[in-house]
Amino acid sequence: MQLGLSLPTVGPPGRRRYLIDVAEAADELGFHSLWISSHVALPKQRDGSCLYPRAKTADAYNWGVAWLEPLTLMGLVAGVTERIKVGTHVLALPYRNPVILASELATLDQLSLGRIILGAGLGWMDEEFAIVGVPRRQRGARTDEYIEVMRTLWRGKRPVSFHGRFVDFDDMWLAARPHSEAGPPVFVGGNTEHALRRVARLGEGWLAHELYPDEILAARETLARLSHEAGRDPAEIMVTVRRGLVPPFPVMDFMSDRISITGSAEEVAAQFDAYRDAGVSLLVLDLSMRPAEMIKTMEWLVEEVATVQPGNDLSTPSGSREGM
Repeated sequence: MQLGLSLPTVGPPGRRRYLIDVAEAADELGFHSLWISSHVALPKQRDGSCLYPRAKTADAYNWGVAWLEPLTLMGLVAGVTERIKVGTHVLALPYRNPVILASELATLDQLSLGRIILGAGLGWMDEEFAIVGVPRRQRGARTDEYIEVMRTLWRGKRPVSFHGRFVDFDDMWLAARPHSEAGPPVFVGGNTEHALRRVARLGEGWLAHELYPDEILAARETLARLSHEAGRDPAEIMVTVRRGLVPPFPVMDFMSDRISITGSAEEVAAQFDAYRDAGVSLLVLDLSMRPAEMIKTMEWLVEEVATVQPGNDLSTPSGSREGM
């Protein structure tokens, strides 16, 4: 099992020097990937509830909280690193023109030498759908079609055509070419059966959020069934989960009421093992703390947690991992 990190891009921590320091340290320490969250605009009054209440992140969706735009930040992070992969966790596809997004992601993939992952989601905030001018009721259909549009453009060696409900074109060639032959891999986010059905049909990976090992096991059974129905081998789909983590030494935890992975090195390693045994290939950690504390925690994960058991591969450099 590999470890990834959620980049601190929300609020005061999300600033240039901090992000560069964290990205460079994660790259040098051998973490698999860095992940960037996304919101476009926040309403003065929000009617809907937070999509993942366990994460205790509802206050992050209040107006006045600053979010960095993910694609722009991916360019910065890819530019200061050499091996680590960079992904979105997640990008709401219905908000964006898929042809322009395909070009942006292809450019990032080319300049990073194939280190980009598109973590795709539907979006959930009514007010955000309203400001970008997209009907919320179309979010599922648009997400599915937009993934197909981007893959058609990335993989086309000659001008290609696409005729869908929202996108229609004949004999066009995407000017920006990805480094990866098939374009960036697409991981699909979400915990519901609808999300798992989309993973089974369209995802090279599944981005679960705040699920526990027993819940992952149950969801993998559903994913296996849906994958077989879609004519796919579930073993081809990378299973990931995102969780908060608090180390056993003093840190300024900005989400202290969150249910996080915590404890001694041995206890944290045991919790990691439970996810590995549940079939998780990548565990993405949220470290909601100050810059020096975040880097200290990353070092502790590699030097203490990863060495608890002989043969533990958590500190394997991401550059040595084949495939995704």
